[in-house]
Amino acid sequence: MTIHSAIKACVLRVCENRKLPDIARLYPPSENIPHRRDKKFGVISLTDGSCGFFFAGFGNTQSQLQQFNSRKQLNAPTISYLNWCNSNDPFEAAIGFGVLNAVSQHLLKAAHYQLDQASDPVGQLNLTSGQHVGMVGFFPPLVKALTEQKIRLTIIEKDKKFLDRSGPFEITSDINRINKCDQVLITGSTLINHTLDEVMENCSRDAQTALIGPTASCLPDPLFERGIDVIGSTTVTDSRLLAELLETGEPWGDATSKYCISRENYPGIENLLTLT
Repeated sequence: MTIHSAIKACVLRVCENRKLPDIARLYPPSENIPHRRDKKFGVISLTDGSCGFFFAGFGNTQSQLQQFNSRKQLNAPTISYLNWCNSNDPFEAAIGFGVLNAVSQHLLKAAHYQLDQASDPVGQLNLTSGQHVGMVGFFPPLVKALTEQKIRLTIIEKDKKFLDRSGPFEITSDINRINKCDQVLITGSTLINHTLDEVMENCSRDAQTALIGPTASCLPDPLFERGIDVIGSTTVTDSRLLAELLETGEPWGDATSKYCISRENYPGIENLLTLT
């Protein structure tokens, strides 16, 4: 079973005999933010305020979203959209993971799980101790920080516009280059384009791995089972403020918080829910 299928199966299993909140709204990436990194992220909100981010940068997803009437076209039961996670259509996969992430955040809240909003997932890997750091996806702030510390860095990037970047790092589209790295940072968008399995297959068994980014806000259980050590993502702390910021195209930092979940400290969603 693929990782994205395992995540979907996990959420479906946990949601069995559980009523889920309806989808309240889909917020596509704002067209007013052409120069910011969050310009390619959309948000699915549920009626209880739970929100799920999704990456909208694959295929024609962004243009399709601008023509999509979520109030009319996302009116089926919430759980029915989880099947879209397995779609090979980038648009459907993006929305499917947005819904899955929103449901995941709902479940974590229902379990009263306290997200660690103080720890840095990158810091948990202690990258300065690594001999060779791998990065799947180009993260400009991290690239700058790592190269300033003279850490050996290999970046795997499928987007051709990044491949002509130059600096004290290796950048390539060849995923096989990641197997020499002892610490690996992986973009959460690999869930949407269904490439995370390939990434994990090419990582060294001894490598420490972190899945990071807003799209990685799903239930972490299957990810930990497949060898991910740390999840670093984003949760919404003020859904009303987030809605206002998304409407105006403003940064969503004031309405969100980054969080970290490590495999060694996570008891599992089903254990958490049995305690409620």
